[in-house]
Amino acid sequence: MSKLITQITNATDTKRTMQTTNLRASMLRITIAGLILISVTNCNKKSEEPPVITKPAVATNTVTNISTHSATSGGIVISQGSSVVTSRGVCWSISSNPTINDAHTSDSAGIGGFTSNITGLTEVTTYYVRAYATSEAGTAYGNQLSFFTGGVPVLPSVSTGTLTNITETAASCGGNVSIQGTSPVTARGICWSVYANPTTANAHTTDGSGTGDFTGSITGLIANTAYFLRSYATNSYGTTYGFQIGFTTPGPNGPQPCPGTPTVTYDGKTYNTIQIGTQCWFRENLNLGTRINGSVNQTNNGIIEKYCYDDLESNCDLYGGLYQWNEMQKYITTQQLRGICPVGWLLPKDSDWTKLTTFLGGDSIAGGSMKSSTGWDGDGTGTNSSGFTVFPGGFRNENGLFEMLTTDAFFWSSTQTTSSSSAWNRFLNQTRTIEAWGSASKVNGYSVRCIKQ
Repeated sequence: MSKLITQITNATDTKRTMQTTNLRASMLRITIAGLILISVTNCNKKSEEPPVITKPAVATNTVTNISTHSATSGGIVISQGSSVVTSRGVCWSISSNPTINDAHTSDSAGIGGFTSNITGLTEVTTYYVRAYATSEAGTAYGNQLSFFTGGVPVLPSVSTGTLTNITETAASCGGNVSIQGTSPVTARGICWSVYANPTTANAHTTDGSGTGDFTGSITGLIANTAYFLRSYATNSYGTTYGFQIGFTTPGPNGPQPCPGTPTVTYDGKTYNTIQIGTQCWFRENLNLGTRINGSVNQTNNGIIEKYCYDDLESNCDLYGGLYQWNEMQKYITTQQLRGICPVGWLLPKDSDWTKLTTFLGGDSIAGGSMKSSTGWDGDGTGTNSSGFTVFPGGFRNENGLFEMLTTDAFFWSSTQTTSSSSAWNRFLNQTRTIEAWGSASKVNGYSVRCIKQ
């Protein structure tokens, strides 16, 4: 019985051992299958990963054939990268690192070298350029180069504006920058000095940048002092200046009389004087002599004769007398004579008038500061900032008729033209200008001012 039990037990153990062995074999087979499956899956995953995307490689060619408005460059597409190059060329700008969003060429496609024509450039300007190549991967750029276009640098163009609001210590003026030149205007304003042709090394304002109108406030002036001013504009190539204006700051009572000679009494009348720059002038037109009618010519009879507008003495009281050139000169043709002026005073030469108007800013604007602030028709009134006080007294023409009262004023100089029958003169009308007519007939009747000897 014991032997039987032992046999049964052994048989059972053997069976269990076989089962265990079979189970282990099955587990091993499952494990191996799983590993194989994982390996296959991993391999499949690797085969499904996207390819690496790379941009083209490109280099920039040297810039050649540089002129004022064009140049030549190009490049070479060394490799296309992960996809075909669909566009290539060069791009350029006045700023560094230009892109295809800036000016650029389109020079075919693919790899290899290409040449690019750069056009539409501005002279005397630094540009930056680099090649580019575009594919589905994006746009790649070559090395950056720079070049400078040729030509002569252009400075700004600036004009001086109207001088206003003159006080003992300040004034206002401005200007207009009409052209910036080769590069942008970085500074603009007004400069002034007691000496002619002031620059930015003298006192000056800084009134913005760029083109267009501007206004400056001139400060720190001294009362009763002659100054010169002009506008300026600066770009990277230098500074230019507008036309010069001269002016005198008033004293407590406005423009000042000539030092030591505030008035002159002559032929029973008192004349005021005015200092303008280095010149001393009568502030009023001469009014002396015997009135004759405008219908007859003045004659060399030893008597000073005058015309009064419309043959009315009251007009001479307001506007002064009108004189033919020979009568004014006392029939001597040499310029710069005393003529009908008092002792110590002279008839102004043409160059004296030029000096006056130049000091006041030139013929195009001087009239505004010379004209009285009342008495002119329409919009002809001036500022009289110079104190010269011109009223519109008109003139007597060569046919004996009076014209242009309240609209124009005419003044003789003692300088003849190349014709013995005419002489230089100045006239003001309803604009700001003061003009010279060299062809004025000597038989016209014009106003006369005297200048200190």
